[in-house]
Amino acid sequence: MQRMAARPVQTPTGATQLQQLLRTAQGTILRRSSLFVVSDFISAPGWEKTLGQLTTRHEVTAVRLYDPLEMDLPDLGLVTMRDAETGEQLVVDTHDPGFRRRFAAAAERRESGLRQALAQAGVDTLELATDDDLASAILRFTDLRKQRSRLANWNGRPRSASDHLSAWKAAL
Repeated sequence: MQRMAARPVQTPTGATQLQQLLRTAQGTILRRSSLFVVSDFISAPGWEKTLGQLTTRHEVTAVRLYDPLEMDLPDLGLVTMRDAETGEQLVVDTHDPGFRRRFAAAAERRESGLRQALAQAGVDTLELATDDDLASAILRFTDLRKQRSRLANWNGRPRSASDHLSAWKAAL
């Protein structure tokens, strides 16, 4: 009981201010760099524009972390949910199919808006689920970037044997 009473009270941290963090990066990182912004991107609005501004100087990759349970709520009965940023608690009935449908629809709207914001910012996005194999996800992402780079550099005509030979000699 004494240890429980002595336990520090967890105070809510407030909403994440991703925009402010990105502004700080703009002012701090002066040389052209490769930046990896690791976040769930659930933040106060306005970060999209600042992220886009970062891409004008830097190569930016958004590494988005998410939990699949944020998309599709399982049927667990009554559950107390707590917002980690505000501390607000809410008891919900996950057994109610209507509630689960509304939850899934709201999650889909949030996902769609988030993906659109990341695309408008012009960043490559690596999405990592909490139940993903990290190494496999990173390998898939790098393979996709290589393919995109090859397509962007393709001139529309097949390479001849002499083109391959010239490229091979240049590499030596």
